[in-house]
Amino acid sequence: MTHFFRISILFCIVAIAYSCATPTSPTGGPPDRQGPEVVATEPESGATNFTKRKVTFHFSEFVNRSSLSGEVTVEPDIGIPYSIDWGRKSVSIVFESSLPDLTTLIVTIGTGLSDTNGNKLAAPQKLAFSTGPEIDQGELRGKVLDAQTGEGNEGHKILLYRTPLNLDQKANYIAETDTGGVFQFSYLRQGTYKAFWVDDRNRNKVWDTERERAQPFSRELIELEKAGSDTLSTLYIANSDTTKAILQGIGLFSSRRLRMRFSENVEILDSTSITITDSLGNSFTEAYPLYRQPEEPYVLFAQAGEALLEQESYNVRVKDISDAAGNLTDSTSFDITGSAQEDTTAQRIIRRKRTTGIYPAESIEIIYANPISDNVIRDSLKVVEGNQLIESWPQARSVNNSFLIDPEDRWKDGLDYEFRIWDPISNDHISLSPEIWHSSKLGQLDIRLADTTRSNTYNLLIRSKERGIMTDTTFSKQIIIRELPPLQYQVTLFEDLNNNGKWDHGSVQPYRAPEPYFIRNNIPVKQGFTSDLTVSPDVYPIRPQN
Repeated sequence: MTHFFRISILFCIVAIAYSCATPTSPTGGPPDRQGPEVVATEPESGATNFTKRKVTFHFSEFVNRSSLSGEVTVEPDIGIPYSIDWGRKSVSIVFESSLPDLTTLIVTIGTGLSDTNGNKLAAPQKLAFSTGPEIDQGELRGKVLDAQTGEGNEGHKILLYRTPLNLDQKANYIAETDTGGVFQFSYLRQGTYKAFWVDDRNRNKVWDTERERAQPFSRELIELEKAGSDTLSTLYIANSDTTKAILQGIGLFSSRRLRMRFSENVEILDSTSITITDSLGNSFTEAYPLYRQPEEPYVLFAQAGEALLEQESYNVRVKDISDAAGNLTDSTSFDITGSAQEDTTAQRIIRRKRTTGIYPAESIEIIYANPISDNVIRDSLKVVEGNQLIESWPQARSVNNSFLIDPEDRWKDGLDYEFRIWDPISNDHISLSPEIWHSSKLGQLDIRLADTTRSNTYNLLIRSKERGIMTDTTFSKQIIIRELPPLQYQVTLFEDLNNNGKWDHGSVQPYRAPEPYFIRNNIPVKQGFTSDLTVSPDVYPIRPQN
């Protein structure tokens, strides 16, 4: 009897614990990658003359209850506290007092809500209703894109204030971008509004000017008629990364090989310099960058010109290393002790530069792990020019750890080339067959403004993933960029109104409009053709001249 009694109590405890936990979906079957959906609401969105104090969302599946924290917003802020009441696949927002009369309210559940497998809502879910006989129908929409990539991302917050404005108070409304960067405010009253983007990290619907970034749209105020709609110009978010890469440590693989670790991924520039002084501060030697570690782009290897002697102290000073955002390191120094260790790094190919295509006068360049000190790599080179195999190419050379294959004068038009390059790891050749971009294989890009009556000057930047920056210039009305390889390009242009040489994204308070800006990805250029790109005022907010 006693044994049975204890088992019964245990069963009850388990049952109670189960009933209090977040429900879970049955296991088995294919992996669940679909986020929850709202299948019904009470009341239905758009309802009028609503007199109750509870609204309910019904979901297509069980949801993770803890993920709802911070995801519920009520707009406009009516200052009435509410509690959360859970059902099996539903959640109710229960207000503690009666709702104000003749008011349109919007209850939103954000994309942070997920199911029990961690799949999130695809888009914010809104329930709008009115406590009066009609519901406000005003709409305001727009788009937020990254100024560097031209791409939209979900989760950007847009605050919307209705006059009279008080930016120290919570915003009347808040919107969140979807995966394409699009946002929309719905069920707005007639009136005058101010919208701006904010990095609302604490999610309190207030711009913390000391800790949070904010950017304005090209219009400070928007007049919205009753049941009217409006579209804001695209807002481009400026790069917020102003933190420079920090040299965290230097290790020696040998007396001449340095391994430098930075706080973030780095890029080697033409101006990068590494100088080494002895313990008395006298110049000892220079070092040159070898390569970034492919699997760890924050690790840079370098080679000293002279051996760093064991038990001797040295100071290594590094200058002009860039991070991915273009921030240059300050001149940074680090103290190290020399080493007698022999370098056991195996010679191997690290990467191949300019192998998609090259201009007729360009070289093929291969980066190796170690400085190239013997003739094996050069003597093993084989070049197939058309149908002819050339086993001794006279224009091959090495510079530090780079192996370069130069054309005799220019790579011959009408002939295909294959370069067979020695790989010490496989003890065999690898084959490269880059396209040679002769004039017949090039195209051009014709860029023009839709409003060609203006003569303002615009800064233009054209880049490709394969080649980096191809064009950096200025123009007005129209420009044709000639002799472009057949690649995909990113085009960025802006009007430098204050002549400071860069694009300015404006200011929310005091208001200063962003300078006109435009970015477009994947602009194709085909050989022998001209690709046209017309920048239209509806996507490029051109300001009238003073």
